[in-house]
Amino acid sequence: MSELGRSASGLRGAYRAALLLLVGCSAPPVNQAEPQGLPARLPDVGCVVPAGMSNTASTIADTVTMINALPKPLTLACLLQSLARPLAINGTNSTFSAQPAQGRRSPRIFLFQDPNVMSIVPEGPGAELLEFGETRPGYRSLKAEIQFPVSAQLAATAPFEGFMFTSQITTCAVCHAAESDEPNSLGIREFTTQALRPLPRDNVSAASLEHELAICDAAVEPERCALLDGLLGYGTVTDRDFPAAMATFGSN
Repeated sequence: MSELGRSASGLRGAYRAALLLLVGCSAPPVNQAEPQGLPARLPDVGCVVPAGMSNTASTIADTVTMINALPKPLTLACLLQSLARPLAINGTNSTFSAQPAQGRRSPRIFLFQDPNVMSIVPEGPGAELLEFGETRPGYRSLKAEIQFPVSAQLAATAPFEGFMFTSQITTCAVCHAAESDEPNSLGIREFTTQALRPLPRDNVSAASLEHELAICDAAVEPERCALLDGLLGYGTVTDRDFPAAMATFGSN
């Protein structure tokens, strides 16, 4: 192993030890095999959906089902651990959002669970939120959000409540154009808007995020480190681009 590899491995080991002490997670299995790159580990006890249940959050409703099946209080980091791998992401340094990046060390991160696209940010405004853009035809998406930690079972309507900007539009309409109602059977208003992609110049790669995890100091930033670990520490994470034909932030 190169000196750089030994250094990264040492940082990773120190990070794990500190994080386990601070957030009370159980240690990974001693004999768990570690492939190339960041180690792929079994989820900590509790951060895994029951046997036979899908751990692909392909719709907003599927995500609610997963959340309800996981232990409470449920952190966003724990939910991330439970998601199926490989996991495709797109990181952006854009601040054009109600969930803005806090520099390249803590970008906004989109998670692709087709047709569902979710977003998180490791710190700052919006760090407590899981935001949704479930894909619709014509580069539109159904918007929703869930605030963490989740302490009780969620109703099917929960993701669509609490983010109204006025009585007629959601907070998403501040950045996304052409908001309109989508018919549904839940007895609550749901809204779709124009889907937007980040500017390519703001891209933050999975490799860059892996480096941030390797050097993260859990004694100083326990929540940020735990979220990065939940995202990156439990299997393969790959980069993915949005469709080139999709409008970019600021062009709507």
